[in-house]
Amino acid sequence: MNTSPANAPAHRPAIQDLTDEQWQNVVPLLPEMLSHGTRRGRPNIDIRWVLDSVMWVLHTREPWSAMPARYVPYQTAHRYYLRWKRSGVLVEITLALFKTDEILERRVTRKSGTRGG
Repeated sequence: MNTSPANAPAHRPAIQDLTDEQWQNVVPLLPEMLSHGTRRGRPNIDIRWVLDSVMWVLHTREPWSAMPARYVPYQTAHRYYLRWKRSGVLVEITLALFKTDEILERRVTRKSGTRGG
């Protein structure tokens, strides 16, 4: 059996949730945080948890439906991802966190994995 590094499975680094400092850097960029809980309809959701969920998908390149159960439902994370991407908020967030928006160059799908793009 060949166990050389070239044939070993790729190991992804552990994905960490946002630190308190990172969270404080992106709070002013999130329109949901400016409304101070005045949403009507659906129950309020922890936006920090949503952002951690979105970042998990962007880092792992896994489909939305593969998100671990500790995150928000994948449909919720995907809905916010689309909203933030369309409005430009996601670019601002990634620039604030990583000083680049390179992570957004990879397109992800809801259920079947990544697509080139």
